Amino acid sequence: MKNFTYRSLEEKENIEEILRQRKRRLNRQQVISGTILVVLIAIVALYYGNRVYYTVFDGYVHLDVNRVRTPFDIYLDSVYVETGDLVFPGDTLYSYYSMDYLRQRSSLSDEPGIVARNRDYQLRYNNARQNLSILSNTITQLRAQLAEIDININFGLADRQQKLSLERQLADAQARMRAQRAEVETLARAIDDTRPRGDLLATKDTTAQRTMIYDDFRSTYLRNSVSYAVASDSSIIVNVLAPEHMIFFEKEEIITMQHLNLQANNLQVVGFIPVDKMDRVTNNTKAEIIANDDVSFRAHMSMLGVRTQVIPENLRSYFSKQNVAVIAIFDVNEGQRIPFWSVASGLPVTIRVKNFDIWGHEEDPNDYLWFTTGEGLTNESLKFHFQKTHSKYVDTPDEEVNAIFPWSRNRQGADSTKTKVPADTAAAKASAPAARAEQKETR
Repeated sequence: MKNFTYRSLEEKENIEEILRQRKRRLNRQQVISGTILVVLIAIVALYYGNRVYYTVFDGYVHLDVNRVRTPFDIYLDSVYVETGDLVFPGDTLYSYYSMDYLRQRSSLSDEPGIVARNRDYQLRYNNARQNLSILSNTITQLRAQLAEIDININFGLADRQQKLSLERQLADAQARMRAQRAEVETLARAIDDTRPRGDLLATKDTTAQRTMIYDDFRSTYLRNSVSYAVASDSSIIVNVLAPEHMIFFEKEEIITMQHLNLQANNLQVVGFIPVDKMDRVTNNTKAEIIANDDVSFRAHMSMLGVRTQVIPENLRSYFSKQNVAVIAIFDVNEGQRIPFWSVASGLPVTIRVKNFDIWGHEEDPNDYLWFTTGEGLTNESLKFHFQKTHSKYVDTPDEEVNAIFPWSRNRQGADSTKTKVPADTAAAKASAPAARAEQKETR
């Protein structure tokens, strides 16, 4: 009776409520723990399942950037575009002056070559005009002499030999006059073609006007010699690297622009394939190019195993001794809608390929280019690569491809050259044993 404790009905109900609360709390903790455990197991399973089903490689986007460079030494006058502008063929990019011309203008002793040529043409033109006038007078005198000798021949004072001599002289003078007239016309056209413009006519400026190479570069006579660089294709201006009114030497970069026709600018994805993972990719590999968690696009193998490259330091593993990787080139599939920034030149990307096909895709015998030592690439590999790079021959029957494919004909010719035995040689070899037997019997 000492351990007996009397509890009222209210106390018993409170104890039951406490037990129920503890049970609910325990059930809630078990549900939360089970959920966390399931999530962790799912994450681990997805991670290892992804590692088993996919293989990832490092790579980057290769795209040719169009760099506008100076063709020769120039003095940059004005730039008419800014970063981000969209330009079309024929739009003006910048204006400039040739440094050769400016140096000629700044020199007191030199003159532009076109001025010298124009002056030479004018001297030759004046000389030709004088010769033409002399020939005209000579022809007039010869005609007068012919008229006079005709009268003398009628009176018996001259013979016909003198007349024939004068006629030959007249014909020769007329021929020279026609040639001289043609030369005068040619020189006149040359003078017009080389006539200096208003800026070059001022070569006899005062010393004060020509002491500085950039003196009054916006003057009327100098503005006539300005040249312009225009866009050759539709492009986006990526960067403007040149301040105005500065000297730029030959091949210096002025503007960086990206043509909008990316395929024509060799849009490709370059992947670094470690040698120990070459079994994960083939010539028929289809890959997913991942730019970030939200953007990815599809690509297919274009070239595999033709060259190698040192892996960049930021992509190397400190636990790996292999710093050289095989280069794989992927072409982006057509018909995809992706943001422009995801194919910017040099963008680092992740290349993800499948390790196996769940639909049971059989291995293609042309997954690689096969090489036979002493002979070269196999005929099947060459034909496969030919059809892959020339898409119009993909569905062409083998007979037609063999007729078009040049390497197959060369290989067949080489094989036939190796195995073909002349008929007389074969007959001689066949008759050799019988001849030797005959000789033995004779002996």
